[in-house]
Amino acid sequence: MSEPVSMVLPMMNEGDTSAGGQPHDALFRLIFTDPGDAGSELRSVLPPKLADHINFDDLALQEGTFIDDDLRHQQTDVLFKTTIDELDAYLYVLIEHQRSPDPLMAFRMLRYQVRIWERHRDQHPAESGKPPLPLIVPVVVYQGRRRWTAPTDIADLLHIDESFSSVAGNLIPHCAYLLDDLTTVDDAALRARPLTTAARITFVFLTKAPDDPDATHWLPNWTDHIIELDNRRLEALFQYLVRVSPTPVEDIVHYAVTVGTEAVEAAMNTADVLIAQGRAEGRAERQDEARAEGRAGLFIEQLTLKFGEIDADTRRRVECANAEQISRWSARLLAGVDTIDQVFVEQT
Repeated sequence: MSEPVSMVLPMMNEGDTSAGGQPHDALFRLIFTDPGDAGSELRSVLPPKLADHINFDDLALQEGTFIDDDLRHQQTDVLFKTTIDELDAYLYVLIEHQRSPDPLMAFRMLRYQVRIWERHRDQHPAESGKPPLPLIVPVVVYQGRRRWTAPTDIADLLHIDESFSSVAGNLIPHCAYLLDDLTTVDDAALRARPLTTAARITFVFLTKAPDDPDATHWLPNWTDHIIELDNRRLEALFQYLVRVSPTPVEDIVHYAVTVGTEAVEAAMNTADVLIAQGRAEGRAERQDEARAEGRAGLFIEQLTLKFGEIDADTRRRVECANAEQISRWSARLLAGVDTIDQVFVEQT
């Protein structure tokens, strides 16, 4: 059996604007440890002839990391095992937090590949007549503030005279990586990519959310994606949004009401998490109000689905109610009632 092929996919991100951890890490790890989501990104960036040889249907998440302890706050990596042309192969995904293009990325990529080779050599001693090292295909996905301008081959980092370079031949080392520069990809191009819904909307949030004071101006453009996500991923997206963007939580809740029940719950749970972590910075009261408004909006939506258009007095009654009242009314509605009056009747 021939040696495994490894693929390195580092993702460059905006700097973390929050305390207590990297929001980019949490979101990226949640989404791209999923084989389907990670595979869709690799399919979209690798040359088709290369991608055709990779078995994306059998990616298996592996334990372990290649990151130094002192870089854990900057990087996160994920390793998958698969096959290429029915031979063992590895796909390595790494996310790195960077505000601008790293001019030495080609050098860093070479270091990462050496670590992969060292680990592979330790785990798979070379057999007689077989090459001792696997091929590594590196990919960098970048979503910083300006276009990528750094060299993509270590040969371009060498300080050598041009006249010498022309005669040196194979003495000049080459270690290149593929680049996926998201700063050059607009919404239409992103929608055209063969990505999973979760992978695509994650890239949307990673590129648009940081430092945006009003994310609600672009969120409606992606409601068709957001409505397809499960509650866990919705919460991860909303928590990422409020950690990297000053968009008020109440505005996010108001948007979530237009999406549906799961989105409202995810947005309100996000508000709860912020309050519990003490990250609201004086906004706890506003967030509580936003949560109440969100529950009221959701309950009005449920009443409308059950009984049709709601009159102004009933709408006003719900909007002025507290969370305990809305929870009590919701329980009655779910228990099954025949008229809207039965929802609001006060038992003695």
